[in-house]
Amino acid sequence: MKMVKSTLIKLIFYFFCNQIFLLDLEPYENFYFSKPSGTVKETLIKLSDNKWKITSEGKHPLFNIKQESTFFINDGNVVLESGYRNLDILGGIRKDHQSYKIEKNNNKMFVNFSSGKNDGLIEIFDNFYDNLTLQVQIKLNFLEKDRVEINYFDKGKIKKKTFLNQKTKILYKSVTTEVYEFTEQRNDKRLFRFMINNDPKKETLRVSQGGRGFNVEWELN
Repeated sequence: MKMVKSTLIKLIFYFFCNQIFLLDLEPYENFYFSKPSGTVKETLIKLSDNKWKITSEGKHPLFNIKQESTFFINDGNVVLESGYRNLDILGGIRKDHQSYKIEKNNNKMFVNFSSGKNDGLIEIFDNFYDNLTLQVQIKLNFLEKDRVEINYFDKGKIKKKTFLNQKTKILYKSVTTEVYEFTEQRNDKRLFRFMINNDPKKETLRVSQGGRGFNVEWELN
């Protein structure tokens, strides 16, 4: 059971970051589902000319999660300003709550973060992404690349994530659909894969996550 809970924490974060239109952001409200009864509501709101807020609320028999990120676009790059993630697993037996905000001081950039009982401030030198902006950046710049390396922020640390990309076809709502299939490269047996529709909207149609004792597939409703 302990290993299953640990796997859940590491995997389910990655799903909730979908639905940004390639180069032309538009507000939206979308819903995802997984069997037998998992649901996600995700919204994108325009706060000003170039500032956005994306929110995701998910319910599953194993967990509940709510996330929110604010960001702006600069020359095709997502620039994260702040965000939070509140995850409760197995009815609250285990919790993972964290928040973060980008700050500037004397021409240096820092992340002021809180993760569980840990608070901190770390200097940053490169742009990075959280759960709700990782796929945004991929859709804006990296759809035609076979291999993508991206900086990802979690629990006060910036990690390097690598994805392999290939075009393939899937059956989505009984229709053969061409997608970009991104698969994270990992050193363990866990799985994280997402599929982006190869059409003007570039919606994420399906996300697969797996690990010991945990396998979930989400699909755009």
